Amino acid sequence: MNIAKLFEMQKMLDARIIEEKGLRGQDLLPNTILALQVELGEMANEWRGFKHWSNDQEPRVKVPATAWGAPYRNLLLEEYVDCLHFFLSIARQLDLGETDLTIIDDYLEGSTTKAISRLIYHTGAIGIDFSRYSTLTSFRMAFNIFFALGQQRFGFTLEQIKAAYLEKNKVNHERQANGY
Repeated sequence: MNIAKLFEMQKMLDARIIEEKGLRGQDLLPNTILALQVELGEMANEWRGFKHWSNDQEPRVKVPATAWGAPYRNLLLEEYVDCLHFFLSIARQLDLGETDLTIIDDYLEGSTTKAISRLIYHTGAIGIDFSRYSTLTSFRMAFNIFFALGQQRFGFTLEQIKAAYLEKNKVNHERQANGY
């Protein structure tokens, strides 16, 4: 799958934020990597599978909605697409092209907990690698683990991911319009 449309939408959102917040010329990559890592933690928290100390390890995929007009919210999917926004923003900051965002359908081995840990590791390596090659390798590893988690472990379809991204992108633009 190539997510070129979502990438273009992210570029537009990022450009708006940069312009409206007066951030032109600033290196925002460290902030964006940290934001992604925070969102990955929030995603893991909604997954809940690592919480061996809790009797409640079920993913938060069907929580009663208080707004939005839907009968329930999928908090895990919401956090997942928050991560996707930051992945696409990092790709933009690294000057990656659409072909760099082609998702390789690769089987995810090991436990989900270990996969999330590897994802966080490779995400952190994006910001500390010393060569463009290792930075891009770390990004691609993290990006593909991320999509494998979504599809293989969380059961999200590409259509669900795209639809949730479109909805959250709209919310992000509304937030910017309202002084977020």
